[in-house]
Amino acid sequence: MSNGKSPGLSSASRRPALANLAAFVFGLPLGVAVLAIILYGPFEDTELRRYVEHPVEHAEVVLFCCGLGLLVGKLLAQAKERAAFRSINVPAWDGQPAPVQEAETLANELWQSGRVARNSLVWRRVLGLLDFVRGRNSAHGLDDQMRALSDNDAIALDSSFAMVRLITWAIPMLGFLGTVLGITQAIVGVTPEVLEKSLSTVTDGLSKAFDTTALALGLTMILMFLNYLVDRFEQRTLASVDAFVDDRLAHRFERTGPDADGASHAFRQNLQLMVKATEQLVEKQAAIWARSLQSAEKHWNEGAQREGEKLRAVMESAIERTLASHSQRLAEVEKQAVERSRALYEGLTALATVLRDTGREHQAAMAQVAERLAAQGDMLARLHEDDSQLTRLQDTLQRNLAALASAGTFEQAVESLTAAIHLLSARTGGSQAMGPRPGKAA
Repeated sequence: MSNGKSPGLSSASRRPALANLAAFVFGLPLGVAVLAIILYGPFEDTELRRYVEHPVEHAEVVLFCCGLGLLVGKLLAQAKERAAFRSINVPAWDGQPAPVQEAETLANELWQSGRVARNSLVWRRVLGLLDFVRGRNSAHGLDDQMRALSDNDAIALDSSFAMVRLITWAIPMLGFLGTVLGITQAIVGVTPEVLEKSLSTVTDGLSKAFDTTALALGLTMILMFLNYLVDRFEQRTLASVDAFVDDRLAHRFERTGPDADGASHAFRQNLQLMVKATEQLVEKQAAIWARSLQSAEKHWNEGAQREGEKLRAVMESAIERTLASHSQRLAEVEKQAVERSRALYEGLTALATVLRDTGREHQAAMAQVAERLAAQGDMLARLHEDDSQLTRLQDTLQRNLAALASAGTFEQAVESLTAAIHLLSARTGGSQAMGPRPGKAA
């Protein structure tokens, strides 16, 4: 059973106060530790010490650490908010509207969640909506309540950054204040003689005065950037809470109006009567449509049968005419093909006869050419033989001439030459058919 407690705005308003207290509890020691490390620690002899020597600069560093502690605390709180989604006891909606009495059961299960879940924003949002449904015993107006709670959480989230905004505003103000004080201290008691003797004293005081503003602006920029990141993270968490509540509770319960029971009962009776009258009217109309469809179907079948018979007769007549026309056309084509085949056959026969006669004539001509070639071959063979004999006679004549020349007997040479000429004439007598008869030698 629920313990009757309901998280209200008081618990939500205590969270920023606790966060602010935690920021000072952790921020102040952190600021003192940072100043001690810079002034007396390993950074004592560095340029960084120059920016934390003035008391105003000490205050700036401490305020920055407080703002940083506040942002870190908010970041850790958001991590716990994310973890609460996994431990909260709210079953998923099955898609069927449930009676509003289920809100009591869900509230009891919700109180069984762990301590981390009970301190989360999503747990308070869900419990607030369940209390709304239980208090009214109706889910009417649940959407408006969801929007109101979402707006309240958004306003509370924005209010939780008030301390950070104050620190962000105070740090540059302290920087300007330190600059004014530094300038005042630098120019107090300054006379023309002092300016002539030690001008560096005045300039050093002015440089330290402006260091407070430079440090303040730098710390403010860092703090504003971290503030933006944390704010974006918290906005995402708030959107996740809205989505979780919308998915689990927005359409979970049956919606009924705020009417009295008597009016609701009368309305339901009238609605039932109207439904019954509508059902009867629909049944009568369906019966009329069924009879009309049967009659129309009968007429359609009879008409389709008559039209089918007419179409069959027309198709048979058209097919018969088409077959007759095709038969006549095929006969004509067949006759033309036979005539063309006969003409082609006769032409091929005549061509074969011509080719046969031509082949015979060519064969006879080739036989004559072969005989002539054989005769010419014989003649060439005899000429070759005669050429060989003539060559031998020429060799003999040359030897005889050489012998005559050596012996000096011209008459014997002439007789030998005459004998050789007669012998050559006798030898060449058989080859007169190939050319004209040679004349006598002079």
